[in-house]
Amino acid sequence: MPDDLLSYLIRIAYKQCTSPNRVHGPPALGGGSSDASCSPPVPESGQLTVGTADANGQQPKFVGVARYAALPGTSGNPADDADATLTLDLKDVRRKSDLGDYMGEVQVNTTVRITDKSNGPSVTEPGTMSDIAYSFKTSCTATPDTTVGSTCAVTTSADALSPGTVREGARTIWQLSAVDVIDGGPDGLVATSPNTLFARQGIFVP
Repeated sequence: MPDDLLSYLIRIAYKQCTSPNRVHGPPALGGGSSDASCSPPVPESGQLTVGTADANGQQPKFVGVARYAALPGTSGNPADDADATLTLDLKDVRRKSDLGDYMGEVQVNTTVRITDKSNGPSVTEPGTMSDIAYSFKTSCTATPDTTVGSTCAVTTSADALSPGTVREGARTIWQLSAVDVIDGGPDGLVATSPNTLFARQGIFVP
């Protein structure tokens, strides 16, 4: 079992309201009666969407989760098998153009601030690193069910992405920023530009 587990719910991302043309009805998270809003809402992604009855007539079947789990090393095993697993699981990912299954790539982007005792000339001093970008990607696969879009899922680990990241017996704290999921742009590849934000951590209130 993971020693420490962090889960994020992932929801489709919308652009910030910068040119309001409406007023949101109260209450809105403690806001006043004249909170500005923009209508219609505009998704961040230029390529991807999910099923939603009020926007595209499709059944709302999107589910998104990102998980980070610390795995302590096995006691008595001389090998360094401590690690941290990184998981992304998205269901019902569709092309915005025709609502068909998306079969390109998506990538999780976050930043990590590590505090540990691997600093200084002796690599034994306590310290906090400057924030570093951290990401991992996966390809999405079509589903046989015509009422749901593609599945984008992957489980990898910190040591798989960068060997030696997690050292057994060396305590560390990872401070993580918001989780962003970007699309693969027009060609479906995250390695090429332009790509746009598709989803971000958040909750859906039905």
